[in-house]
Amino acid sequence: MSKLDDTAILLLTCNDYEAMEIVVDRVLRTTPPQVPIYILSNCHGLSGAEVCEDMARMSSLAKFDRVRWIHPRKRKPAYYGILDAIENDIPETYIVKFDDDAFPVNDGWLEALAETYARQDPDRIAYVTGMVNNNPYGFSRLVQLPELAERYGQMMAGQHAAGANIPLYDDLRIYASGEVHPGSHGTVWQFPQLARWIHEETTLQPKRYTDLISGLGEAEFDPSLRYSINVMYFHRDLWADCGNGGTDDEEMLHVYCNQTEKQIVVREDIPFVHLYFGPQKRYLRDLLPRVREVYGPLDAAAGHPLVDDWDQFKVNYTMEQLSQQLK
Repeated sequence: MSKLDDTAILLLTCNDYEAMEIVVDRVLRTTPPQVPIYILSNCHGLSGAEVCEDMARMSSLAKFDRVRWIHPRKRKPAYYGILDAIENDIPETYIVKFDDDAFPVNDGWLEALAETYARQDPDRIAYVTGMVNNNPYGFSRLVQLPELAERYGQMMAGQHAAGANIPLYDDLRIYASGEVHPGSHGTVWQFPQLARWIHEETTLQPKRYTDLISGLGEAEFDPSLRYSINVMYFHRDLWADCGNGGTDDEEMLHVYCNQTEKQIVVREDIPFVHLYFGPQKRYLRDLLPRVREVYGPLDAAAGHPLVDDWDQFKVNYTMEQLSQQLK
């Protein structure tokens, strides 16, 4: 039985400090005060990671009753960084893992995921997630809605290719007009312009996003595909169980689920935002000021925004980095 007093949130961070500001604020605002938030700094030494580390440190001091900072001071593949954190720093039984560029839209999401998990067969359930808009599966479901289907069909009016062309794992697939690939390297992953569009339709209109999916319910995801695990609610034992010696957490997790017939449940009526995948970031970063405007003021951690102008901050930070290298 899943209980919030035995549930923790684990925020996996790397070096995306602009997105992290939004995510930390949204998680603090939308979760019960008794639920601890662990921020795992997993990219020590990477450019920009020290800014995320500063933000994690400040959040843990400003919210000493809620936020814990896990700082191993080394860089590891995400799977092993999370495994170490679960084994050594997180005592809670149930964990919600967030990426540092994914966040909840509304209050009540944690209670809903926990309740959904608790209703499943404990021997079958792997994890529960919600509707994540810029996610191959979430996007594929959203564009089936009548309000979005016609426009998507107009944008993708011819054949398109999706997949990663990895033989025996993720073959390149050709999709017809209006179709969408919901798995690894899926349609929205391939085309940042589609991610921009779905952000315009959902992220930047949170009430509309909520209303669009309010009539949906639970769905089971096919584990033979690969789900982008931007948000996942799971029992702590799952993480160790799915390890097979590899380094790709998503691949290992879904190979494990497929081989053991574990269940992945999606609450399609609970909205989440995923800002961008790596190949999308350079094209979508300009959306961040608008996202901050819609979901702000972003002052949950310490009562006042850390940076007023991230563009100027990045200029100053770049000059600082260059100066250090010249020395």
